[in-house]
Amino acid sequence: MPYGSFAPDGREYVISNPATPRPWANYLTNGHYCALISQTGGGYSFFGSSGYHRITRAHPADMLVSDRPGRYLYLRDEETGDTWSPGWQPVQAPYDHWECHHGLGHTTIHSVAREVESQVTFFVPRGDDLEIWWVRLTNRSSRPRTLSVFSYLEWALGSFPYDLLESTFASLFKRVEWSDTTLLAENRLWEVAARPTKPHLAWPAVAFTRSSLPVTSFDGLRSAFLGPGRYLSRPLAVESGQCSNSQGPGQDAVGVLHSSLRLEPGETREFVILVGAAPDRASVTQLSRKYLDLDEVRRAFAHVRGYWDDYVGRLWASTPDREFDLALNIWSKYQSWVTFHWSRMVSYYIGGGSVIGFRDSCQDLLGILPMEPEAGARKLRELLRHQFPDGGCLHNWDPVSDTGPRTGHSDDALWPVLAVIAYLKETGDLDFLHEVVPFYGGGEGTIHDHLERSLSYSLGRLSPRGIPLMGAADWNDGLDQVGTEGRGESVMTAEFLVWMLREMAALEDHLGNRDEAGRYRARADEISRAVNEHCWDGEWYIRGTTDRGEAFGSHLNRWGRIYVNAQTWAVLSDLAPPDRALAAMESVWKHLDTPYGPALFLPAYQEPDPSLGIITMFAPGTKENGAIFNHPVTWAILAEAKLGRGDRAYEWFRKSCFMRSSADQNRYMAEPYVYAEYVHGPGSPWFGRGEFTWTTGTAAWAQIAGYQGILGARPELEGLRVDPVIPPEWDGFSLRRTFRRATYLIEVENPGHVSRGVQKVYLDDEELPGNLVPPLEDGKEHRVRVLMGPP
Repeated sequence: MPYGSFAPDGREYVISNPATPRPWANYLTNGHYCALISQTGGGYSFFGSSGYHRITRAHPADMLVSDRPGRYLYLRDEETGDTWSPGWQPVQAPYDHWECHHGLGHTTIHSVAREVESQVTFFVPRGDDLEIWWVRLTNRSSRPRTLSVFSYLEWALGSFPYDLLESTFASLFKRVEWSDTTLLAENRLWEVAARPTKPHLAWPAVAFTRSSLPVTSFDGLRSAFLGPGRYLSRPLAVESGQCSNSQGPGQDAVGVLHSSLRLEPGETREFVILVGAAPDRASVTQLSRKYLDLDEVRRAFAHVRGYWDDYVGRLWASTPDREFDLALNIWSKYQSWVTFHWSRMVSYYIGGGSVIGFRDSCQDLLGILPMEPEAGARKLRELLRHQFPDGGCLHNWDPVSDTGPRTGHSDDALWPVLAVIAYLKETGDLDFLHEVVPFYGGGEGTIHDHLERSLSYSLGRLSPRGIPLMGAADWNDGLDQVGTEGRGESVMTAEFLVWMLREMAALEDHLGNRDEAGRYRARADEISRAVNEHCWDGEWYIRGTTDRGEAFGSHLNRWGRIYVNAQTWAVLSDLAPPDRALAAMESVWKHLDTPYGPALFLPAYQEPDPSLGIITMFAPGTKENGAIFNHPVTWAILAEAKLGRGDRAYEWFRKSCFMRSSADQNRYMAEPYVYAEYVHGPGSPWFGRGEFTWTTGTAAWAQIAGYQGILGARPELEGLRVDPVIPPEWDGFSLRRTFRRATYLIEVENPGHVSRGVQKVYLDDEELPGNLVPPLEDGKEHRVRVLMGPP
C-alpha cells in the first residue's frame, strides 16, 4: 500500500507517508472531551458540543486539502537554525523516517529528522477534559544538541459557527493571559442559537495549555507569533528562536509555549504538553498539575489501552477470513463507539455544529449494546425524553440549548421501538419498560407507554390506501419534496412500520399481553396487504409515490428506477411473500450491484426533479443520488442472510467493507480503516472514491450484519439464537460472546459445507432441543458447540 497498512495485531493502522490523499483521522475521546486528529496533527478539540464548546479552531475549507491548522510542534536546532516538525506539518521539512500509528484511543507520530528521533503520543485520559501530547526526543547524533521546542494551536473558545463566520469580530471578546505557568484563554461572549435564557453570556469554561518543561517564552496572539506576511510553515517566532510573550484581549488568539532543552549524544528526554478546558482557573491548576507527573501520564495511557482491549474483547470472532475479523472485531466496533457518543456533529467532512440526531442515535447504540448495554440504557432515556406526548419526536436537538426541530419525517417515531427492543433482547431487562421518562412537550410515561405512542403516531399517518405518508421525508432525507402536500407515500416507512408492529407483537407475547400482540399483528398484516397490492412493480417494490400520485423507484422511471431499501426492508420486515422477497433481491443483484456493493438506486438522477427533492440535485453518483451508500448495504447483507444465502451476504460484506473498497488508496482517498458514509457510484467520474468517513450509521449496522446476520449469534427475548448463514466453503468459526452476565465460547463446525442449517447445539456438553441458547446469567464462561449440516 502506498500510504499505510494495519499493524500485525490489527489494533493500529500504520501510515508510512504523511502526504495521504486526504487527511486520515482518529478520534481521541472519552465520550465528553474529543480531539479529532489527523496523521500529521491536524484537527480540532472540544468538549460536550462541537458547535458550542469548541476549544481549538479548524477551517472547514482547508481541512480536507491543507489540513491546517492543528496541534503542532516545531523543533529548532539552536546551533544551526534548522527547523522541522515531528508530525511533518506544518513545516513539511524532509525526514529520514516518519510513521503515524492510529490506534484505539491514541495516535503516535514517530519520526527521525536532523538526527533527532521524535515520538509524540496524543491521547485523552478516560476521566478528564484534556488531551495530552506526550513527547519523547532522542539525540541520535554524536554531538550535544540544544533544541527549542514550540507547541502551537489556535483558540476557538466556545461557539464554532460564530468564530468561523465572524472571526475578526469574534476575537474582540477573547482574552489570552499568561498565569504563572499556564497560558489561559477565555471568551466573554458565548453565542448559542435558540438559547432560551439571556443571549449574552460568557463561555463557561477556561481553556489552557501547559508544558512540563520550563517555559522560556510564549505567545497568545497569532499576529505576534507568525509575523507579517508569514505562514504556519515559517513563523517569525520560530525563525528567531524566541516568542514575544504576547497576550491580552481582543485579538486573534493562539496558544504557543516555547521551551529549550539540551540533549547529550544518545540522551532521551520526555515531557508533556497539556491542552484542555475546565470550569474555572482553580480547576485548570488542579487538572493540569495532575498530568505534569509523567508516571501519572503513563498510568492514564495504560488505562486507555486497557479500556479498549477490554471493550473489543467482549465480542470477538475468529473466522477463516482475517479481513472480516479485523473489520468486525476492532475497527467497525471502534467506529460505532465514536458515532454512539458524537452522532454526526464532528467530522473532517461535515459537522462542526451541535446536533444529536434522534434517528441516528437510535441506530448508533445498536453497535455498543453487546459491550456496554448500560450506556445504551442511558442513551435510550435521553432519546425518549425528546419524544412528544403524541408519539412524535424531535428530528434532532442541540444538547446545549436542548432545542431542535420537529420536522415530521415519517420514520422518526419508529426508531425508538427498534432501539428499545434491541436493548431488551440484549439484556433481558424487562423492568426497563416500567421506568418513567418525561415527554418533551410535557407530562411523562413509562418506556412501554413511549413505545405504544410511537406506533400509534405512525399508524395515524396513513394514506387512503393504507400506506404511510412520506411527510418531510423518511430515512432518505433527500426525498424532501415527495410529501410536502401531504399525499406522497413511503414504501420504506411502510416496511419499517410493519417490522416494528411485528417486533412489538412479539414483545407483548413475551409479556403475556396476547390481545395487544394480536392487535399489532393485525395492523401489520393490513399494511403488508396494501403495499403488496399497490406497490409491487412486477420484479421489485417501488420506493414510494409523490404528491401527484406518481410512482418513483419504478421500471417506468427514466432515472431512479429501482431503490435498494424498498427491497431489503421488504425482506427484513417479512412484508414480502417468499417469492417476491427472492425476486426483489434478484433485481437488486441485477440492477444495482457494483464492485463496492449495491448502489442506493440507479440510474442516478441527471436533472433536478422538484417533485422528489434535493436527492435529484446532488451531483450524479454522490451522496443520496446513486452512490453506494454503505448504511443500506448493511441492510442488504442482512436481507440476504435472512434468505439463507450466506455466500451472497458475505460477498456484499466484503465488497462494501473498507478493507476491500480501499484497496486502491489513491482512488478511494479516504481512511482505509473505517467505513465511509458512501462511495461514489457509477454515475460519478470518481467512481470508487470514499466520502464522509467515521460519522455514519454504517458502523453499528455492520456489527449487526456481521455478528448477527452472517455469524448468526442473535439476541432474542428468550435467549441467544445461534443461526449462522456463512459462506459454504468455511469449515467453521469461533465466537466469544458476552450475553446477560455470562460469557459464551461458541464453536461452530461446518463439515458438510452448508451455508445455513443447524443440526445440533451443545451447551456445556449437553444437547439443546433447538438452536436457542438460554441466558444463564451466572457470571461464568460456558462452551457452546454448534454442528451445521443440511436441515
